[in-house]
Amino acid sequence: MSTVLGNGLVIYLIISRKRLHKTVNWFLFSLAVADLCVGLVHFPSEACMSASLCSKCITTAVRRLFLNLSMTNLCSLTVDRSIAIVTPLKYSVFKTKRRHLFLISVAWILPFVVHFVPFTWMYCAGMKNAVRNFLTVLLFVFKLPPFLLLFIACWKTLYIARKQKKRASVQLTQLCFNGFCRQSVSAIRSQTQASTFAKALGIVVAIFLICYAIDIARLICYTFHCSKYIPWLVVNLQSLLFAFNSASNPIVYAFLKQDICRELKHLVKCFVH
Repeated sequence: MSTVLGNGLVIYLIISRKRLHKTVNWFLFSLAVADLCVGLVHFPSEACMSASLCSKCITTAVRRLFLNLSMTNLCSLTVDRSIAIVTPLKYSVFKTKRRHLFLISVAWILPFVVHFVPFTWMYCAGMKNAVRNFLTVLLFVFKLPPFLLLFIACWKTLYIARKQKKRASVQLTQLCFNGFCRQSVSAIRSQTQASTFAKALGIVVAIFLICYAIDIARLICYTFHCSKYIPWLVVNLQSLLFAFNSASNPIVYAFLKQDICRELKHLVKCFVH
């Protein structure tokens, strides 16, 4: 429920508030839609499958699809923020609507083409050996590379953002001491805001990497024929972590991304009065 409500609120705020119609917020919007779908599909499909009301083939494929969509959207957001913080001059050239639309489109199309269509066809056709070989290839082509990309890009982004924040705080102190105009001070403060969002992104990525590490470990065990040794506690823990990941993302944005936090406070005030 918290996954649906939290991500639904983020989607509503970004759509309804023109001040939130910024490049990075459209990446957040895309990620929130993917996380909302996880909340709407993941646990209901598990309950449906355990009650033997739905096809195991379809429910497994759909659950995996939305988890992969969450991963690819988080990758596109991380890549965009990494370029913006690590190489801000290049980002000013990079940030065109066409390129951002391309990144978001790839994040949605890739899981369909690479995983959902072939997996559904082989799984529903009962091609067990083909499914095992496909998942082995998928592990090294589609699972591990994004995992490493998220880890490296997020670590580098946090490192650069921390250095920029230290430099910005020194400049801000000096400007205030010398009595410079507010425009100069606000320009420096924008760098500290980027650092704050980098922290938010780091928290989101860290939670996701923990969840995804269990998924990759299970896939490795399945590839090397030792999946029967995986306890059900780990399987249930993975489901809870994925749900927690999708539910925690909007909470992190609400507290650490200033424009969304500001609009959320304004919405609460309007609702109270």
